[in-house]
Amino acid sequence: MALAAGLVACSGNGGKADPPGQSLPGAESPSSNAQQPASDTPKIANPLPASLVQGDPCKVLTDAQVKTLFSGVSPAVQPSQDTGVAKQCRWSNPSRGSGIGVQLVYAWKDGLGHVYAKKNEGFFKELAPVQGYPVVAYGPSDDRATGRCSVAVGIADDAAFEVDVKLANDQVGSSADPCQDAQHVADLAVITLKAGA
Repeated sequence: MALAAGLVACSGNGGKADPPGQSLPGAESPSSNAQQPASDTPKIANPLPASLVQGDPCKVLTDAQVKTLFSGVSPAVQPSQDTGVAKQCRWSNPSRGSGIGVQLVYAWKDGLGHVYAKKNEGFFKELAPVQGYPVVAYGPSDDRATGRCSVAVGIADDAAFEVDVKLANDQVGSSADPCQDAQHVADLAVITLKAGA
């Protein structure tokens, strides 16, 4: 439960227009998906259906999960929108500056291969898998000091999703790790995705 409490403090972008997920590798050019995936991209042993990334991102976390992440407070929800590379949904607590984003990245036809192929172009850190699914913290830069972190989660060799977290304002600069919180949100998302598979 300590993670959940910390997550509440750390997640979200506060409903601002600058979502942590703006850093989708290659988001500006979906056609770049044709590149060869990196050879060190982990293979998914028990893949979920790739069609899950075509679903509703606002249903990737249940209402009960979201409430635990925001310490029982009902956060503001930004309705699902299509960015051209992903379907995204965001939850935030504007009074605390915290928020969570989930992006179902349908443009990543090679799953995490797209992220691994760009691992030398910015921040890249492999995290412990969630329920056997590989997790990577990544972005153009390491934004943990500002309370932000984005993680990509491979659910099949040809499918992945992203979780973005923004710590509450009073947690920025503390020992709280937004990447650890994003990993926790990813774990909850995998539970929901498995249930819908």
